[in-house]
Amino acid sequence: MLTTHSISPAPPISRRSLDQLEGEIINLSQQLNVTEYEFLVLIREFDIRQGWKAWLFNNCAEWLNFKCGMSLGTAREKVRVALALYDLPQCSAAFKAGNLSYSKARALSRCANPRNESELLSYSLRATAAQVEAHCHQLRNAQRRQSTTDANQVHNARYLRRFEHDDGSITLSAQLPKETGDLVMKAIEIAAAALQSGAAKSANANTDANKISPPADTDAFFRQQADALVHLAQAFLTGGESRSSTADHYQVMVHVDESALRDDGGKSDLPIESVRRIACDASLVTVVENESGDPLNVGRKTRVVSPPMKRALLGRDKCCRFPGCSHDTWLDAHHVMHWADGGDTSMDNTLLLCSTHHRLLHEGGFTIQKNFAGEWYFRNSDGKALPQYPAPAQSQRPNSADSPNPSRDGYPLPAECCAHDEINAEKDPDTHHSWKRSGHPPF
Repeated sequence: MLTTHSISPAPPISRRSLDQLEGEIINLSQQLNVTEYEFLVLIREFDIRQGWKAWLFNNCAEWLNFKCGMSLGTAREKVRVALALYDLPQCSAAFKAGNLSYSKARALSRCANPRNESELLSYSLRATAAQVEAHCHQLRNAQRRQSTTDANQVHNARYLRRFEHDDGSITLSAQLPKETGDLVMKAIEIAAAALQSGAAKSANANTDANKISPPADTDAFFRQQADALVHLAQAFLTGGESRSSTADHYQVMVHVDESALRDDGGKSDLPIESVRRIACDASLVTVVENESGDPLNVGRKTRVVSPPMKRALLGRDKCCRFPGCSHDTWLDAHHVMHWADGGDTSMDNTLLLCSTHHRLLHEGGFTIQKNFAGEWYFRNSDGKALPQYPAPAQSQRPNSADSPNPSRDGYPLPAECCAHDEINAEKDPDTHHSWKRSGHPPF
């Protein structure tokens, strides 16, 4: 005979005092930290010994996804943190003792190294997990090489998708880098204020537009944001502003330490190479702070490139200076030698670039150099010089033996390469023409 027993659920309220509950939660949290550390140590050994190969997986994260029920993203982070902690003995000891949570250890593993581990650990033990995450993110942003990789990953992951519903509505979903996302939201905010101001003036001519406040109802606020997005699209389709305008159209705040701009430590809200790109043609406000971060003096806002100089650049360059690009709107003044590195804000050190090619010059690893004639030319991230003009048609390609300006595969060599052809060939005849093109220009 089978006997079954019903299990009654535990009462939601016990006879413990609140102090007892708090103490038990904290103790259990520390035990979880210890267990989490032991779990990561096992993962690290399993990954190093490649135990996941026996199950025909590509990596340890896929094995964790299959055997431990983790999502792939969570599994990848577990493996990354486990491997990173091997080089952080002080963080590992605090984690093993239960004093450091996984959330803090994960944040520390992104920016800690033997030089700053002790200082970061001391900060982490007295700060919240959110504060540690923000602090480590700013420190990593100031590390030029690592943060540039992060910026490129975020940039390549951007998207805008739409999904059409059966009821006739459309859902838009977007993912953008922070600086461009802030730009979009600032435009929506201004458009929403303009729509609300227009509606208020229509209802009451005496209404002060500056006193208009956002709607208290959350649903009404979201509807207002949607209307503002539509208004932006309508304004763009009916014609935008003149490209000759050099005034500030919007303002997005980015905080960065001066030392970070010079690649000398510090903190930054965004990846430092992205900040250097933004700072090429922006307004700056210098804030002097004490050791605790309290502002002692706030300077006046100054523009890196003055409006008269921007107009002069527009008159000289006409459009983006990148080879083959003809964009003539929303151009940035790029400093060939950045002003943070001692470069002058002058016509000789600046040129106009569109946003896409300006990003290539910073996050993309492209460079600008001058040839013997003082003319700018571009090199890609591999160091290869870019042709200034498109290749001629196949039937019109000049013969390099007959042409006074030799070429490689029909693409004209930059003047700098032509002028030093014989000298470079004598120095390194095997690698002199290693930048030769094969069938198509790089842009």
